[in-house]
Amino acid sequence: MIILNTQGIVLRAVKYKENDLILTLFTRKLGKVSAIAKGARRNKSSLLSSCQLFSYSDFILKKQGNMYRVTQSDIIKNFYNISYDFDAFSYAAYIIKLVENSIYENQTNNRLFTLLAQTLYLYTQDNVDKQYVTSAFELKFLDYVGVKPVVDRCISCSKKNSESYVFNIEEGGILCNNCSNHFVQNIKLDLTTVKLMEYVLSNDILKCSRAKVSKYILNELDNVLKKYLQTHIGNINMKSLHLLKSVQNDKGVDNNG
Repeated sequence: MIILNTQGIVLRAVKYKENDLILTLFTRKLGKVSAIAKGARRNKSSLLSSCQLFSYSDFILKKQGNMYRVTQSDIIKNFYNISYDFDAFSYAAYIIKLVENSIYENQTNNRLFTLLAQTLYLYTQDNVDKQYVTSAFELKFLDYVGVKPVVDRCISCSKKNSESYVFNIEEGGILCNNCSNHFVQNIKLDLTTVKLMEYVLSNDILKCSRAKVSKYILNELDNVLKKYLQTHIGNINMKSLHLLKSVQNDKGVDNNG
């Protein structure tokens, strides 16, 4: 019988039978696993708080057939207030799905685990730009799953410090002025956007979150990263982001009215 203690973040919690939950956990020691939490939906259950979506906990898991059973859990951080902030919840739901759909069962990725926990923490803070934090997460996520875009040199000739760059999704990074003529479907990028991408890839997300980024640069970064993710990761679920944008647009109409 395998019994393991590991930190884990709840990526998904599905109701099962009357009082149970089937969890999809991203854990430090096991990677992504499925686990049943017996009685976790009861109000007095000791598992209740640690089995909620986004919760970050210490779990004791016992192997049962093709999945695990949660025998004990101790909450580290529940990130519960994310659920009370529509913007934070939308971004958190998006990155949780991105992680769940992009990692394999039983394959560990400790850098990605730490990144996810830190990003969820940042979503609970009032003084951060959540759109920027999400873009920073996406960029570092691409690095940690092995498809990092090249942004510190031209991907064709390796030239650094060009006066301007374009970004090529298919080729996987930036091109200098000379090389850009040999490729199609280039995306023009502000030099500040390129420098920001380089900065994010070189620093942890907690430090990155303190930077102040203009809306123009942020929108340019968001646009290129979403296209890059669709091409190099695929199967990107952006329903929560589409809903968030729709609500923000409605608010904009109301404010103008």
